This record gives sequence, C-alpha cells and structure tokens, in this order.
Amino acid sequence: SEDGLKIISEQMPWVRSVSVGIWITTGSVYEPEEEAGISHMLEHMVFKGTAKRTGLQIVQEIEGVGGHINAFTSKELTCFYAQVLDEHLGLALDILCDILTSPSLSADDVEREKLVITEEIRHYEDAPHELIFDYFASTLYGEHPLARPIMGTVQTVSSLNNDRLKNYLDQNYPRNRMVVAAAGSLSHDDLIAEIETRLKKRQRPETNAVIPIKYPEPRTKKFPRTVQGVHLCRGVQGVSYGDKRKMAALVLSNILGGGMSSRLFQRVREKEALAYNVFSFLDTMKHTGTFGVYLGTDPQRLDYAIKVLDEEYNRILEDGIPEDELTRAKEQLKGNLVLGLEGTSGRMFRLAKLEIYLGRFLTLDETISMIESVTVDEMMDLAREFLNIDKQYTAIILPKEEAVHDYRSSQGNQSE
Repeated sequence: SEDGLKIISEQMPWVRSVSVGIWITTGSVYEPEEEAGISHMLEHMVFKGTAKRTGLQIVQEIEGVGGHINAFTSKELTCFYAQVLDEHLGLALDILCDILTSPSLSADDVEREKLVITEEIRHYEDAPHELIFDYFASTLYGEHPLARPIMGTVQTVSSLNNDRLKNYLDQNYPRNRMVVAAAGSLSHDDLIAEIETRLKKRQRPETNAVIPIKYPEPRTKKFPRTVQGVHLCRGVQGVSYGDKRKMAALVLSNILGGGMSSRLFQRVREKEALAYNVFSFLDTMKHTGTFGVYLGTDPQRLDYAIKVLDEEYNRILEDGIPEDELTRAKEQLKGNLVLGLEGTSGRMFRLAKLEIYLGRFLTLDETISMIESVTVDEMMDLAREFLNIDKQYTAIILPKEEAVHDYRSSQGNQSE
C-alpha cells in the first residue's frame, strides 16, 4: 500500500488451511543498550490483552477453531503468526491486527511478565547447548548489538515499564516496517481487504540505522559454568541472506556437518565417539551472517575434539571435495527445501524472508537451479575463507572446576 505496508501471499489450492504472519523489521539489534530485550518483551506483552479481548480470549478464540497462534523475536525481525482452517482466516487476521494495533500493555501485566521472562532467561542459561550460541555471538561481534542476547538480561528486563513499551510500539511498529505474508487456501484480494480495514496506521518513523560491525581479532573465550560436559561453538563471519554465495555456503555446511552422513558426524560421533551432538550451521541476516560448528564433548577430550575438527577442516582444504559428494549434498539440500515447503507455514516463512531480505519472490524452481549450479570451485573458495583454522572465533562452556586447567585451544595461545 502507499504507506509502505507490504502484503504478499501464495495460493496452495490443494490444502484446507492458511498460515498468516505479520512480520516487523525490528529486533534486538536495533534496541538501545539500556533497553536490551524490549522487542522480545513487547512480543510477549501484546498477548496479554487488548482493548476488546483479554489474554485468555485471544488464545481461546484461535484454539477454539482448532488453530494456533504464536510469535518469535530474532536479532532483526519480530513475527506474529497463526495457522487456521481456511474459513477462519478472517478471525486470525482480526486477532493478529488487534494485538498489534491496540494491546493493553497494563502496568500490572508488565510487572508480572517481567517475572516470566526472568524465568525464561534462567531456563535458557541452564541450557548450555543453547547458551553457547549467545557466547559465540559475543565472541564474534565484540561490542556490536549483534553480540547481545535477544532476551536481554535480567537487569535490562527489570528496568522496562509500560511507558517504555508503548513508546517502543509506536516507534517500531509502523506499517512501513511490516510485511504481511500468507500461504495456503486463500484469496489475495480478500487478504488485502481484511488487512486494510484492521491494521491501524501509525506515523512513519525513520528507518533503522545500520551500525557497522567492527570485528575483534579472532579469539577463543572460555565460560566456566556449572555443567557436566564441554560445549564448543566455533565459526567465522559468513554470508548475508542476499549474498550470491549463499547456496555454495549451504552446500559446504551440508558436507561438513549437515546430517548423519556429513563428514563431522561420521568422524566425530561414529568413528571417534567424541560427541553425541555435532553439526555445522549457517545463519544469514540482512548485512552479515555466521558459519560455524557446534560440538558437545567430555572435558577430558576437548583438546582431542579440537584436533579432530582441525583435521577435518584441513582435509577439505587440502584434498578438496569430490564431485559425487557435491552431488549428494545438493540432492540433500533440494530434498530438505522441498519437504519443508509442503506445509503452509514453511511457505509463509519463506515468502516473508524473501520479501524482507531480497524484495522479490523466487520460485522453487529458481531456488533449485541456484542449488544445482553450485560448483566445486565456488565451494572451495568459501572453504578457504570459512575453514581457515587461524581465523576462527571460538566460545567454550566448560565445568567450573575444569576451568583452572588451561586447555590449550586451537589457537593455542589465547585463553581469556
């Protein structure tokens, strides 16, 4: 629409349901440091009630027609979404627009929810296999807002109040920062009509300023905690969502640690029995991304585990990647992609991200041909960048009593 709101949909006439999401291009990376966690807090708070519904009514109305409603906050995006039978799309849109347009944000509810989020943060901090990714972000991004946890800290959350939340809503939830995406059994014209009558217009603020990233030197940071095992995450700056090398990076990640047939799984778990869980990951954002691996092991075997990772990295760098392995990795990616888009929610998520990050739609066939066109040379160029052992950023959670022993990291000389 003329005020910058984007509405996109994909029809799937063979299904009886619809997934619809309202995406806002705001997240933890755009928050002032003293308000860290406010995007996530607001995402919780809008479900507590509106001018015309209580919190219970919001979920009862959706669950009462067999649907579900949820939301998430990431570093760059906040999304509110619902999945319902096609005849209830109007209801789902009414509720989503209601919570984003006129949430109550009462002071009592805010104080109560701060307790809930404090528990959520504690729960997360008790899950080292998740917490390690926050520690990795702080190791890689240094002083940049990308280094901060999405939920904020107990201190920053406790300082939030309903006035700050109302202000944040007005500043960060205008229609020009929103994308409405829907997939399933629906009519695009009906979708536009429903949204235009229900989604309140707010003043357009300035677009979010992009803060340039100053990466610290590659380093290893250790985080002693009350845990049994060691959790290691290491990686480098990757590619952004729109980078033309993204498909090659996905294929490389697949070969390295993208499943049970991957090199790391076969060597680290099946052959060496070093870890229950080992995998590679590729996270892409608007202007940057990360490429890395995660591994959980016994404290006594950490040094050996790092040595094995180094050997597997070097094996790719020295011996290259055979064509048949490349072909298998591409087929695996294609399969994962297509299977993930059989349902309405997978399609809705893809639609929204393409619009937000690329500003255009890619057909499934276009994406598949991009996967198929990846060459060994492209992958090896990325491997030289991503798998250089001297350029890795490493975060390690280890048991408190073990922290006194200086485990020599893969960088050998840096223990912070």
